[in-house]
Amino acid sequence: MAIDKHLLILEQGIEIWNQWRDENPNIKPNLYDANLCDVNLSRANLCGVNFSRTDLSNANFSEANLSNANFSEANLRLANLSGAELCHADFHKANLSRANLCDANLTLANLYSANLVGAMFFDADLRGATLFSANLCFANFNCANLTGACIKDWEINSKTKLDKVICEYLYIDYDFEEDIKSAKRPVNRNFALDEFSSLYKQIIENTDFDFIFNKNSQVENYISNQGIKFYPDQKIYTWKNLHFRSITEIKIAESLDNAGVLFLPNCLSRLNTTKGRANIESDFLVCYKGNWGILEVDGESYHPPESRFKEQERERDLKEYGIKVIERFEANICYENPDSVVKKFFHIMEITYS
Repeated sequence: MAIDKHLLILEQGIEIWNQWRDENPNIKPNLYDANLCDVNLSRANLCGVNFSRTDLSNANFSEANLSNANFSEANLRLANLSGAELCHADFHKANLSRANLCDANLTLANLYSANLVGAMFFDADLRGATLFSANLCFANFNCANLTGACIKDWEINSKTKLDKVICEYLYIDYDFEEDIKSAKRPVNRNFALDEFSSLYKQIIENTDFDFIFNKNSQVENYISNQGIKFYPDQKIYTWKNLHFRSITEIKIAESLDNAGVLFLPNCLSRLNTTKGRANIESDFLVCYKGNWGILEVDGESYHPPESRFKEQERERDLKEYGIKVIERFEANICYENPDSVVKKFFHIMEITYS
């Protein structure tokens, strides 16, 4: 919890707060889990402050010094951080939807798994920032500097604005535990002026940067599984030259890959059904210790309640072939803790086939 003394000083106004910070440079204020929605902290010295899980919705941080501040899991929805100093700030899993970060300094900031839907980054400096698994749909990066940013598994859509972006190079892989970016793109050169902006429409359609920037890549080599779309305009994500419908599915794929098992993602199977020979697609067909099971990632958009009857019918058809385990896991759980989901799935398989 927040330290009451620190909250009391903050409540006395920015001038007193800044004076206290100047007189106590070694104290790191703790405002953890506080309710500071609508607060005005413009031009405040908030360097290194712990705002983790704090409600800062609609707060005003314009031109404030927030370098090295911790905003992990904080609510910054509609917050104004324009012109703020946010170098090395930690926004891990923070909600920054529709926040104003125009002209902010976000160099080396951690935005891992942050909700940045509709956020404004016009003219912002994001050099070296980590955007791993961040949701950037409808965000505006026009004229922002993304040089050296890591964009592994970022989520963008056709409404994400990337016009006139300054970008010499990017990284498409990231080790979260070691905080190491890797896989520079382009590999042996930098982007020419405005090259990144001209390619962003391709990037929106295809998140596999090896395909976009490696001139030796061929389309027939790029597609290697039988993943199909639910809707004609649905975005398809890629990982290891495999197709997926969501970043959540990729997280499960990474966890299965780390476990070293054989698995087939989003592949069609040809089999007998109650209605005759047909194709059936499973999210993940997994071979674990010589036995087969199916792991399904359920989400409201793909698995509405009215479709459950058809899913049960399909599961019965698959069980006719000896697949005893067909388990469904809610998408949010798969996204937040894929390793736990896979571990539970393996445990169910061990019990069922023992």
